[in-house]
Amino acid sequence: MNPDDIRKAIHAEPFEPVILRLSNGARYEVRHPENILIGPRTSAVLVGESIQIIANVHINQIEPLAAAS
Repeated sequence: MNPDDIRKAIHAEPFEPVILRLSNGARYEVRHPENILIGPRTSAVLVGESIQIIANVHINQIEPLAAAS
């Protein structure tokens, strides 16, 4: 996914928690905009007390967390 598209979802006003769905079926919840750093090729997501590095090309979908419940 394009980094600008990820930024648009994360920095929307007001912020809504989102789920990043990846090409391998993994999903990461982003409950606060400070829990993700978006770079040109990869993003770092805070998951519990660890950081997961994700290739942006593997992010297939961003959806509101409320919609996935």
